[in-house]
Order: sequence, then C-alpha cells, then structure tokens
Amino acid sequence: MTDHDPAAEKTDEELARDARAGSRRSFEELACRYKRRLFAYLRPRLGSDEDAEDMVQDTFLKLYRNIGSYDPAYRFSTWLYTSANRLAIDSFRKNAVARDKSAISSGRDLPDPAVGFEGEADATGVWAAARTLGTDRYRVLWLRYGEDMTVEEIAAVIGRSRLAVRVLLHRARTSLVGLLGPGAGRAAQARSGMAGQAAGD
Repeated sequence: MTDHDPAAEKTDEELARDARAGSRRSFEELACRYKRRLFAYLRPRLGSDEDAEDMVQDTFLKLYRNIGSYDPAYRFSTWLYTSANRLAIDSFRKNAVARDKSAISSGRDLPDPAVGFEGEADATGVWAAARTLGTDRYRVLWLRYGEDMTVEEIAAVIGRSRLAVRVLLHRARTSLVGLLGPGAGRAAQARSGMAGQAAGD
C-alpha cells in the first residue's frame, strides 16, 4: 500500500495558500513541480548549468522567505517566474562588469547569454530550435507554451506591455517556423503545445 500525499492533488494556488499559512510540505511540493521547468527557463540566460541551478535555488529561497506576500488572486507560476526573472536580471547586472573586464583582458569575445540549455531533448526538436532564437524570444515561447501563461501574465513576468509581448510572440513563432520549415513547423508546434496560437494570443 502506498502512502497518499494530499499535497500532490492540490493546485499550485492551493499549495501556495497552504504554504503562506505555514505548511512547509506544500512549499516543497511547489518546488518539486517547478524545479526542472524553472531550470529550463533560466538556463539560456545564464552561463552554465551550475549557474542556472543556483538561480533556481535562490528563487525558491526568496519565495519561501516572502511567501506571506503571495496574492492568491494571481497564478503562482506568474509570481514564481516574475521573481526568477528579477533575480536573473540582478545577477546579470552584477556580473556584467566582471565578465566585460575578463573578456577584454583575455582578448576573447563576450559570452552569448542566449546559449541554449543542453538538458533533456524534446522529441520534436522544437524547444531546441526555439533556444536558438535568442533569450527574449525563447522566454516568451516558454512562458506561453511551456507554462501556458496568458499574454497578460507574460507581460507581468518580463515587465513589458501586452502589445510588446504579442509582437515578440509573433516574431518568435515566425522565426521558429522559418527554422523548422512550414510543414515541419506545423507538425512540431502541434506536438509541442504551440498549436492554436493565433486564437489564444
């Protein structure tokens, strides 16, 4: 007989409310649900797997400390990705001067922050292709189709207007189809969850 874990059956928002009321187990379940997804989102923006793993831990630590400020009127994922996005921006700014000095003194080119996440490959190759589009386009595709966020939620996460998000999504999808080819693009989009974008966006 297996142990029944009621936390596993709750929505993210229910778990966040329980965590806000003091349930450590509920917060651990949220961390378990989002750890790999957050890593996949952050990896293209950071220099290494280790940096992305550290940022995932920092994000969950920040959220745990500030769980009392979670507003249940909003999706937990929006709050999570907004916090992760802010931490990544802060980290990038803090390290920018050191990276620039190091690159200049060694004569090397600056590292590309959009270098793709080399983790588990998806069956269709859509996400691998999306990672080559650059950080901003990959981020909006991930949030829209990987996390099923609305345009409004994405705008809140990345700090841009809804119109800017719509334009970015359109350009990202167009570029992705250009990479995959029209026929392959449609089939891959359907398998990866990127289908039906025009109606939902």
